[in-house]
Amino acid sequence: MGTKESLLKFLIMIIKIFTIGNKLNQWESEGIEFYTKQLPKNLEVEFINLKSQQNKSYSTNEVIEKESNTIMSKIPKHEYIVAWDSNGEKITSESFANFILDHQRINPNISFIIGGSFGLSATIKKRSDRVFSASLLTFPHKLFRLLLVEQIYRSHSIINKMPYHK
Repeated sequence: MGTKESLLKFLIMIIKIFTIGNKLNQWESEGIEFYTKQLPKNLEVEFINLKSQQNKSYSTNEVIEKESNTIMSKIPKHEYIVAWDSNGEKITSESFANFILDHQRINPNISFIIGGSFGLSATIKKRSDRVFSASLLTFPHKLFRLLLVEQIYRSHSIINKMPYHK
């Protein structure tokens, strides 16, 4: 292992995942726990689950704005923000691992934002430091939360040249 990677073992990285929707159900919790247990102690993943604002009396745009305001009120002012949106920058697992590695050195606190079922507001996407897309496919939130944690673990395995990523 190179010096750069070995020094990073001592830096603490905190990844917050902001989501709109219900609390984790059992299979989701078990899947997320499976991957987070395998992460090193210096890489923490924290979920902040926020209540959906969907209501028959609100238009789609009102729901998006209310959810976006809720998300932004919870994120520290100088946090590095990455929003997930199907129109965002397409990335591979390897480029995501490089992103994680770079930020472990530069800014070890990252907030990932997964919007509600109507998506994210233009305000959040504009405020975000990066906007990534995992795919052109649409995923349910329960599945995407698990997918994101798996990609964080995969990044760890790529960075450390572990056999998980082939």
